[in-house]
Amino acid sequence: MRQNHHVISIPTVALCALTLLAAGCGGGSSSDSSSETGASVVSRGIITGFGSVYVNDVRYRTDDTRFSIDDADGDESDLKVGMIVTVRGRTEDRYNGSAQSITYDNELKGPVSAITLDPADATRKTLTILGQAVLVDANTTIDDDGGLSFDTIALNDVLEVSGYVTASGFTATHIELQDNDLEIEIKGRIENLTGDSFDIRGFPISYDGGTELDDIAKLSEGLFVEVEGRLDSAGTTLLARKIEAEHEGLDDDMDEAEIKGVITDFNPDDLSFMLQGQRVDASGARLEPATLVLADGITVEASGRVVAGVLIAYEIEQKGRKIEIRAPLSSVDTNSETVRFTFNATDIIVRVNRQTEIEDDESDRQLQLYELVTDDFVEMKAFADSSGVVNAVEIERESFDGIRVTAPIDSFDASAFTVVLLGVEFDLSASRFEDESGNSLDAERFFDRLAPGRFIQIDDADGNAIFEKAELED
Repeated sequence: MRQNHHVISIPTVALCALTLLAAGCGGGSSSDSSSETGASVVSRGIITGFGSVYVNDVRYRTDDTRFSIDDADGDESDLKVGMIVTVRGRTEDRYNGSAQSITYDNELKGPVSAITLDPADATRKTLTILGQAVLVDANTTIDDDGGLSFDTIALNDVLEVSGYVTASGFTATHIELQDNDLEIEIKGRIENLTGDSFDIRGFPISYDGGTELDDIAKLSEGLFVEVEGRLDSAGTTLLARKIEAEHEGLDDDMDEAEIKGVITDFNPDDLSFMLQGQRVDASGARLEPATLVLADGITVEASGRVVAGVLIAYEIEQKGRKIEIRAPLSSVDTNSETVRFTFNATDIIVRVNRQTEIEDDESDRQLQLYELVTDDFVEMKAFADSSGVVNAVEIERESFDGIRVTAPIDSFDASAFTVVLLGVEFDLSASRFEDESGNSLDAERFFDRLAPGRFIQIDDADGNAIFEKAELED
């Protein structure tokens, strides 16, 4: 869902009133996300495209933008899809804005000391870099300069990592190969401080009188810093050349803010958590989908206002890869609030709730669930929750345009040319096979690249239950 930006200047002393207002609105309202042209905004998230810069579903024009790349002046050409950036600017409408500044700073830079493959999912591996567990998966963009790819990552490769902070380390959104003689970097809070050493995320740091302190009067326990330097000969301690104070999270006060990341330190008592170093109060937030259960490890985007360093969220939206089904409905049940799709005599049951957007494509009219009927052709987008229940985010009624299913693989049988998606077995023996870029693959190479959890898209253009195309998804 694209976020709109409605700005009301709220002083710090109004925090209590704001929290009561959010609760009184039942966890958010449409007015929270109405658009005001020219509103100021700070947005932190992944770059998803260029031609301007796309972040958190908004296109930011960069005509007069200042770029900061790893604490140095840069330009738009230094940025790449998958990098996590902070945009400060103004909105123009709900989909567009102008960026006054875009800041990129990597989370980690160092040599790979271990590689652990996921035995259940060939599209996932965990790298150990400076003692940190870095998950690389199908959603990670890998800069291919220097021949780097998912399969060629090797021990001692020096990688720059942009990604989400998790309880166990990082989930990489972008990685790229670095020259081995470059300085290495790590960010985090100072722990176990002594007169010549401390730890960051459990990794030892050594410093002395020659270490440069940037914007720091004195090192202290808990201070959030970035450390640059070189490893000792054993590769187990970072010898600090420079220690720089870093700002964690977003601005202390901001009328409109968006941040995307992985939930950590979730507190079920007050519905607060950390997101990329930003404290978030979700006690008055509308959840999208409404069935979303907040917990550590879930990727979300939080939208709201930063007051006294806390993001008071009016909406928390689950992020990640959406399941898509384009097919006729086999039934609609308003009592259980579900719709069904049927393939090969097997049902896919999808839960619909009051937050699900239902629309008619031809009339551009919002619909209620009871207005949908059996055999209506729809395009549905959804998430599967941790229990496997599929929850609809959007349903659009439209004219027939071919059957399509985009979903993660439950299992597959290369010898029988079958895949199981959402509990349904699909026969791909009549399919042509394509990679992520639309290039042709033979069946053997296609099935060799499959793994449980990997997304694929299958198409039946004329609705005769014969799927003519199967395509790997990024």
